[in-house]
Amino acid sequence: MDIKRQAKEYAIEAHSGQRRKSDLDKPMVIHPINVADILSSYGFDDNVIAAGYLHDVVEDTEHTLDDIRDTFGDDIASLVEGASEPDKSLSWEERKQHTIDTIKTLDFRHKTILTADKISNLEDLRIIFELKGEYDFSAFKRGFDSQKWYYEEVYKSLTLNEEEHPMFERLKELIDYIFERKNNDEFLLNNIFNDSLDEYKTLKRLHFKKLEISKLRTFINNDPYVIEFTGTPRTGKTTLLNNLSDFFKKGDFNVDVVSEFTTSDIYKKTIKPTLKTEYKKAVMELIPENININLNKAIESNPDIIIVDRCLFDRLIWVDRLFSKGKVTEEEYKEYMNKYLPLIKDNIDIVIDTYTDPITALKRDYLNNLSLEKRSFLNEDNVSEYNNALKNIEVLGEKESINLKKYDTTNITQRELSLRVCEDILDDMKVKLLKKVNDNKELINKR
Repeated sequence: MDIKRQAKEYAIEAHSGQRRKSDLDKPMVIHPINVADILSSYGFDDNVIAAGYLHDVVEDTEHTLDDIRDTFGDDIASLVEGASEPDKSLSWEERKQHTIDTIKTLDFRHKTILTADKISNLEDLRIIFELKGEYDFSAFKRGFDSQKWYYEEVYKSLTLNEEEHPMFERLKELIDYIFERKNNDEFLLNNIFNDSLDEYKTLKRLHFKKLEISKLRTFINNDPYVIEFTGTPRTGKTTLLNNLSDFFKKGDFNVDVVSEFTTSDIYKKTIKPTLKTEYKKAVMELIPENININLNKAIESNPDIIIVDRCLFDRLIWVDRLFSKGKVTEEEYKEYMNKYLPLIKDNIDIVIDTYTDPITALKRDYLNNLSLEKRSFLNEDNVSEYNNALKNIEVLGEKESINLKKYDTTNITQRELSLRVCEDILDDMKVKLLKKVNDNKELINKR
């Protein structure tokens, strides 16, 4: 077996049941996995990466250094020993001073593991502190001053007699950020958000939630996270969709945006011409079947996030409209729901439903455009009919445990809507990712 995979599986078993001290929602093993990932990203050799997986085993489990040596050999055992603290019976100050002094005597390969360990710890702390809104060290054995002394002295020991390296730069930036508060806050607050401090705080919280999601995703095998946008016309859906796509793409997520099917060439050329003669068939069969095909293609391409403009949930609304008009029998209605509700539950992680009343929808349309001509669909009767069907499907969706989030857009701005939806999506993503990480350790066996 590959030495890295062997070390990873060993660490997963050794740390089984342990929780991350700084974040009890997460299993302990995600820290050594992250350390190994950091080492791998800088191109270090297999033994160094394997030691990254194992660096906390001797210190935090029943396994001994001899166990590591017997299983992985002298080189990896030496690397793990260099990253392990001495007797836990010593005081915090004694143990930390021993680490600071010992690091000075280590070679570069040994130092890399300690550097990656500190980077991982500080990146996690930064996320925790930013989401809490304060840099509070009261939960630690020693407070801010002691922690600042320790990390700054460790950095000095790590870089002693060493050439510049991107890992050292990354660690220094984190130390400056957390203990010296050196970041771009001052520029942004003075020049960009000088009149909107609350919005800046909200955006910063969203930013660090996104970083946390990005980090969690590295530990497990992931299916795409699928978001469907639906709801009343003129509720800012398109702007919302674009804002979310931009937010995740700038966080290095691979995002696939699936446009509304009725804007596609297939719809315009092959289905739209049949609406006058085969409207029921188009709504009940042709459109949902094509939408499902497009969704499956997007899922098979395996991006991180799929954003779909009006997907299978939205089609339920149109079928409900037919049913309310008596153009679909109760049996046909139930058959359609029985077919597509499970597909929605299995393939769509969250449905974002934005709505407003007919007059507000019409007012927005007329005030955002220049024409006074009557709209073909967007009139009060049609929007009322659509909203009634939407309410019916919302009830059905909640009954069937579809993950549906509803937003009344009548009295909120487009900006407020985007911020709310973004936060809800991030929270939902975190819950799902933590469940995967905690429920199945095999999922952590990604690489």
